[in-house]
Amino acid sequence: MSNSFKDIITHKLKVPSDVYAKAEALAKEKGILLVHALIRLKSADPKVLLAAYSHCYKIKVADLDAMDIPNNIISLVPPEIARKSRIIPLDRVGNNIIVALENPQNLKQIDLLRFKTGFSAKTVLAGEEQISRAIERYYPVKSMDIDQLSKQKAGTLKHTNAGRAEKRATINEGVSEESGPVIQIVDQILLQCVSRGASDIHIEPYENFLRVRLRIDGALHEIARPPAQFKPPITSRFKIMAGLNIAEKRLPQDGNISVTILNRPIDFRVNTLPTVFGEKIVLRILDKSALNVDLTKLGFEPDDFERFKKSIHQPFGMVLVTGPTGSGKTTTLYSALADLNKVTENIMTAEDPVEFTIDGINQVHINAQIGMTFASALRAFLRQDPDIIMLGEIRDLETGEIAIKAALTGHLVLSTLHTNSAADTIVRLQNMGIESFNLISALNAIVAQRLARKICDGCRIHDQSVKPEYLIELGIPHQEVHKVKAYKGAGCDKCSGAGTRGRVAIHEVMTVSDELRSSIMKGDPAMILKDIAMEDGMRTLRQNALRKMARGEIDVVEVVKSTASDSATEEEGAA
Repeated sequence: MSNSFKDIITHKLKVPSDVYAKAEALAKEKGILLVHALIRLKSADPKVLLAAYSHCYKIKVADLDAMDIPNNIISLVPPEIARKSRIIPLDRVGNNIIVALENPQNLKQIDLLRFKTGFSAKTVLAGEEQISRAIERYYPVKSMDIDQLSKQKAGTLKHTNAGRAEKRATINEGVSEESGPVIQIVDQILLQCVSRGASDIHIEPYENFLRVRLRIDGALHEIARPPAQFKPPITSRFKIMAGLNIAEKRLPQDGNISVTILNRPIDFRVNTLPTVFGEKIVLRILDKSALNVDLTKLGFEPDDFERFKKSIHQPFGMVLVTGPTGSGKTTTLYSALADLNKVTENIMTAEDPVEFTIDGINQVHINAQIGMTFASALRAFLRQDPDIIMLGEIRDLETGEIAIKAALTGHLVLSTLHTNSAADTIVRLQNMGIESFNLISALNAIVAQRLARKICDGCRIHDQSVKPEYLIELGIPHQEVHKVKAYKGAGCDKCSGAGTRGRVAIHEVMTVSDELRSSIMKGDPAMILKDIAMEDGMRTLRQNALRKMARGEIDVVEVVKSTASDSATEEEGAA
């Protein structure tokens, strides 16, 4: 490496010699340019470092963030080459194309580009992060076509459907002689869902294509766009696997698919919905092997955990878990049931639908079309000598009154509601028509819950853009703000550049004290109930989210997105 470059870095840019030596070692270890190693070590401003490298080695530098590259230029380099070799085309002159690379002298990448495109390449230098952003912008994963999807490496899928002979389909890399392309595509979609840790699959028909999206950590990501001619066969394939009527395209249908993927038994709950351009299909993955029913791993703060565990181990009463759809309420209830599941207890559940089966627990599937409602199931349960009852949801006054009656007559009742906070739950039940004197006698605890995306452990950094004033505005006390650091994910291979990986639960645990019972009887609003509960030791969703933020588990964006302000004026304004 030229001495002039080292002189510029160590003397003019004031980078310490030991940092320069670390960069040299990192460059050798990772097989990258020294300038990229210096950038990774944050030794100086990336643009200044690239400019110095350009000056010393007479290599032009491209500022990709400042460019808007036309589609006709982007299309000169196939997506798989751009992603694999990390090449961004910038312009074309005759049979030459100008491309940006991390290492403009990488002859192997240049030869591969000439072989694949037929163009000769003129190279310029670009920073690693800029190239990553450009690939995400111009060659997003969602542009993956159906041929790529069907050729991905996979394992073995075993399909089993109720009332049918078992069917096996082996998926290998490339095209199988034993199965057609539609079967391969559908199986690959299921495999992608499992391998990427998705919770749902969305198959959406549009006029000229079919869109396939996966919900990963709460956000939808597009993975494929089969052309329009694939819409009918792919839809029919999913419906056949789910045991649905393929001739009925005017009405919604529900079914399920049971498969073994890479030796893991997995169920998918399937729903179809007629739309303008065909039937939309949504599959919810029900992976029992991924279900975490360990109460200690649900993300409770230690004191909240003790209050919750004490409430579910009462001999009778009601414990409610509240929150929006997809906030992990079912997992919390299953974890509580797993902790309570003993040979001495008769545990019965009414669910719509039964998502996971648990040995030792009597689970009932709700089917309103034949009269099996939550209320009718609950009445039947009370004649089955139960000790513990779990209701999937309290949806109406009838179900609520029977559940309260069960809680008052010596049974422990667990259930869920869709409310914003623990205090709002009490007001919601009162508005349903449940008498306050029954509520104060039956309620043991209410848990409000949210799921927030966790910062990736592999790329967590201090978020210097978050100022102390903003932390105070979020709810950090003035006297504590100097001790709190905000973090974020910078993006890495481990999290596919997202900066987040996995999710963590945020809880608000309200136990019903004598003072709170008195306030409920007076019909006080949710804000007063909340204040009393906080005086009794309850931490709100926002307060618990801030604790997780201070520990570097979630970022500021997730705090704001997952929880509401504890300010009375702000809540009233939002309402």
